[in-house]
Amino acid sequence: MRAIILAAGEGKRLAPITFNKPKPLLEIKGRSLLENTIYYLKKSNIHDIVVITGYKHHLFEALQKKYQFKQIVFEDFKNTNSAGSLKYAINEITKGTIIMNGDLFITQSFVEYFKTGVSQFLAQRIPQKMLSWGYLVDENCQLLDIDTNATSGYGDGIAFFDNEDDLPFLKKALLSCTQEDYWEQCVLNSLHKINFYISFCDNFYTEIDSLKDAIDSNLITPEEIAKQCADDGKATKLFSITNINYKIQFLGATKVLRIPRIGRDKTINTHDEKTIYALLSQDITPKSEFFDNDLKMTTFLDGYYPLSFEDLQNNEILALIVQKIKQLHSYKHNHYPLLPTISLIKEIHKYEQLAHITLTTKIEHKFILDIARTLDKKELVLCHRDLQLPNILYNGSNIQFIDFEYAAFSPIAWELGNLSAELELDKKQIYHIIALYGEEKITYEEIIQGQLLSNYIWALWSWIYERIDLGRSYLTRFHNNLQYLMHNT
Repeated sequence: MRAIILAAGEGKRLAPITFNKPKPLLEIKGRSLLENTIYYLKKSNIHDIVVITGYKHHLFEALQKKYQFKQIVFEDFKNTNSAGSLKYAINEITKGTIIMNGDLFITQSFVEYFKTGVSQFLAQRIPQKMLSWGYLVDENCQLLDIDTNATSGYGDGIAFFDNEDDLPFLKKALLSCTQEDYWEQCVLNSLHKINFYISFCDNFYTEIDSLKDAIDSNLITPEEIAKQCADDGKATKLFSITNINYKIQFLGATKVLRIPRIGRDKTINTHDEKTIYALLSQDITPKSEFFDNDLKMTTFLDGYYPLSFEDLQNNEILALIVQKIKQLHSYKHNHYPLLPTISLIKEIHKYEQLAHITLTTKIEHKFILDIARTLDKKELVLCHRDLQLPNILYNGSNIQFIDFEYAAFSPIAWELGNLSAELELDKKQIYHIIALYGEEKITYEEIIQGQLLSNYIWALWSWIYERIDLGRSYLTRFHNNLQYLMHNT
């Protein structure tokens, strides 16, 4: 028996890890996908192994020397899909050949499930909600047709060609594949010539098509992802609440890698976040690059540090913050009418539905919604909307904001209300930022209204993400806002 492992592609959906190494060299539980596959092949006494490489093929040399497999380098990997790389090694396909993709994390021996003398696929159950090639079979497990958009049943898997008479038809079908085709297209093209059979085996591999696949299957941790993205294999964890952040060296530069926590998409729209970042200049926020699965890489600001409460006693720092806010707010929604806005009414209803908790009386709730309706009619400007201290960086002379994941076009009152609440500014400091911002733009009462809505929504957020410790703090501030506004308006 011979095994052909297809490992030529760039693995773009595993970026940024694949900026440093090919996908089959992704390490899961202490060894790479390729090494893990070779382990199970050799365990089944299969030593004739061919690995078709392309992207960063030199990085396979250490494993090639260790395991003595045959490496075939396919140089045209950028312009073709897996059918192209298999065509390049078409003469390696002989009777008794296993063909498998290099992005599989094998968990058990599988060779014993193959039948002798036939062409076949060893298939497993299609993961929930995942589009796959699903196999339609008769009572003898002969393949009748393939549903290329299946979301249930059995599909994909590992191929084994053990009928020599089938090989000419298979190879002819492979040669007819286009550059864009996956190699499995040749099976679809030869169904009328070859009797394919399906063997069923559950949970013998996980396809690592993206980092989300690995995370959701509990095969890799955020720290392991960060270390494998890093040039030197080192990662330093940074403070974060909504996400998991690591400082790493990446392609020779210091970066912050953001890995989303499970459930982040309940409240955050990454598409909108990307749109906002595309607007912003780098004197407001450092450059960021987005990857699949909501991963984000941001330039680390050397010499900057997150502000502390002690820093806020310095009026010059407060002035720099307001100056940066005014720069951000210079982006008016009437100049960008197609970009995302936040309706405070809708935002309240969304968080209430997600939190499944009642924090107000009916009278209080009506009072809050009335304020939200009033503010929704105000001018909309681009707001950060989450200006807590860790998101405000200072280097002694300049301020920059980070983490714009909640950003949208919103009323000024939300921004200054959120800012003054998170920074725990006193009345004197609030009046100071009003003067700095421009007294004709905002009133003290509107800022307290912004505080009220901000504290209420972030309290609900705390229940959604089970951060009750934070929720208690937001509730206390919310209660104080409510008492003030209901007795002074």
